[in-house]
Amino acid sequence: MTSCFHFRSFVSNEKRRASLVLYFSSEISADLIAKIIKEDVEINLLPESVYIIGAESQKKELVELESDVNFISEVGSLLGDDPAGKLKTIYYTQSGGLADAKLGVNINQEVSINLLRNGMLDIFKKRKGMIEAPPSFHFIKPSGDHCEKFIRASNLLVSGNEVSFLAISLLPYIKGDIKNIYVDTSSISYLISTAVLMSGKFPGHLPVIESFESYAAFNQSFDFDESEESLVVISATTSGSLARRLSKETSFLDKRILNLFHSKLNDEQIGVFDISSVISCEIFSHNPSNCPSCAVGSRLIRIAGDQFLPETPKNEQLLIRKKDFSDSRADFFDEFSTRSILQWNTPAASQAVAKEHFFIDVKSLLSQSAGEFFETLEKKVRKHLSRDVELVIALSDDGSHALSEKIKQIIENPSEISWCCLDEIDEESLHDKASVVVVAGAITSGRKLLEASRKLRRLRRSASITYFVGFSKLPAEQDLVQLSNDLKQGGNELVILRKCQMPRVSDATKTAWDQELEDLMVGNDDLFSDVDDLPSALKDRVNLLRGKASAPDELFLPSINGERLKLRPTFAFWQGLDIQTKTKKATQADVYWTISSILHDLRAKTGEGGLGSIYHTTVINPTCFDRYNDGVIQACLLRAARPLELNYSIENEISKKMTDVLISIFDNYDNEQGEATLEFLMAILTRRLKIAESNLSEILERYDKNGYPEVMRYMLNLIRKKCTCLILQEKKYISES
Repeated sequence: MTSCFHFRSFVSNEKRRASLVLYFSSEISADLIAKIIKEDVEINLLPESVYIIGAESQKKELVELESDVNFISEVGSLLGDDPAGKLKTIYYTQSGGLADAKLGVNINQEVSINLLRNGMLDIFKKRKGMIEAPPSFHFIKPSGDHCEKFIRASNLLVSGNEVSFLAISLLPYIKGDIKNIYVDTSSISYLISTAVLMSGKFPGHLPVIESFESYAAFNQSFDFDESEESLVVISATTSGSLARRLSKETSFLDKRILNLFHSKLNDEQIGVFDISSVISCEIFSHNPSNCPSCAVGSRLIRIAGDQFLPETPKNEQLLIRKKDFSDSRADFFDEFSTRSILQWNTPAASQAVAKEHFFIDVKSLLSQSAGEFFETLEKKVRKHLSRDVELVIALSDDGSHALSEKIKQIIENPSEISWCCLDEIDEESLHDKASVVVVAGAITSGRKLLEASRKLRRLRRSASITYFVGFSKLPAEQDLVQLSNDLKQGGNELVILRKCQMPRVSDATKTAWDQELEDLMVGNDDLFSDVDDLPSALKDRVNLLRGKASAPDELFLPSINGERLKLRPTFAFWQGLDIQTKTKKATQADVYWTISSILHDLRAKTGEGGLGSIYHTTVINPTCFDRYNDGVIQACLLRAARPLELNYSIENEISKKMTDVLISIFDNYDNEQGEATLEFLMAILTRRLKIAESNLSEILERYDKNGYPEVMRYMLNLIRKKCTCLILQEKKYISES
């Protein structure tokens, strides 16, 4: 390790070449200076000037260096004409200024600022002060905010010479009256103590340096001395949030709070090292409730204590097996599949605009009037509808109305009960009602039941409420438990006939179908062709996606031959069930429901054999597309999986494995083995499925040729254009940043 820190820097905006800067924190060596100049010139050519910086106590050594004939002679051949004129000796003062060693006066302010800033930036880049999350991961900061990258100050405090150089910029803030210095992490204590010693302002007792452990101070009621004799130093920030909170919750003035490494601060906040010029793009922090990384399934790595990072995440591949389809799932699908009951993207009510992604057609089910469901329904009605029920309220959708009508047929005294829907309730008329039943055909979140609960608060205290639900699709058991606890307050009951946990897809969620339509239609950037120019198969698809109806057999793109993707008799997950013999009646929606439920369960499963693993990425094993080779099953996997679970670009070996699968499918585009060709191309186009750029180029070059079908080549061209556009946008963004 050398006792000199050196770097290249443009010290003035008017200079065309960078200068060489050498900083000595201890003894200044003429031999070492000559050696560094020689090595640097061989790589970077002639410098504009050579700046040698030392401490004020080294002023004499610096001046003697300029008059050292032997030294000037040695470096003369390296620096070109007028080597003595190119040599600048400077010392730093205890107040943080830079002065000319020979003249004893402060140097030009622009030069001083550039020397200190560019040296800091050199250290920041060389020591990798920016920590970026691996693909498919992001960080949770001590503040609770989420981010994909953050500044880690401790990475920069490796070399004593570099730390001493950084400390010069802190000297203006080290006042002689300071008794306490509070740091947010102990990792910067070395830098702070170095600055304190270099200031020379504490000949007696040094200030006490103590860590308050960032945001933990607010939870532990840290005992700050908030007087004018205290200074707070924050290691790094991208938003100034910790400084703002300290200002708000303590009596520290802004001038007593320093932010060391920062990229964005308010005008009233004090920052020492601005690193915004060396980061490729702006660093964003997000509240957990609206974090875009969480929205696509990216996993969290916690930054705890003194910015401790957990072990390096791993990439794993999950092979979906028959055992992942639980017995309870098998029972549900055996009872309701192949009966046109499990629908997709369908309005819950006739006049409704919003559609339910996973829709159960309760009205159709109740019109069939046979099976175990009706036996359960009758038993539960007779058990839970008491004789003093005076009012039955149906939620405002077709399934709830149908279930309410069915209950009316089962009970013995329907004429003695008032029947209405939730929208018709007059809350003032509820005071005299004894017991009320609220009927819901199917619930996705339970929000409507809670709305009914609020409307029924006018009931007298002795009255009871029974919430009678045909199907619960709440995503997790804990969600159902919470809903049950909320509804059962006051001795009420919640009765649910069937449960089927499914992913929550809200109106605001951009689904695979939304992205498909967006990429097929005309874009504002004129990147893609007009809809009229689409091949006929894709034109029909756009018209279908634009329409109001969502038929259960129109979820997926057809084969290249125009045939609908349909299930063959060997569906592994239905083997051994009664419905195995009815696969000809199975719709695409039935299969999509089945695959979605399996993936949903795997996401809830942590550790080996699940998608919900902590600190590493798990993708769906490409082998799954070989094992489940019905085109409709492959399409379901592509549409039901999250982009994170199909991101094969995370590792070259995994990407190559998926590329081999794609080549096998595309080579067989004209037969059963490649019937989902368009679905795989759409998954690549919408960026739901990702492979490495080199592998994607291989795919594009292999199939974008005459001899392959027009629709196939058209989609490959869209993929090429979109990828090129994304790359150009990224380069433009980086250059502007």
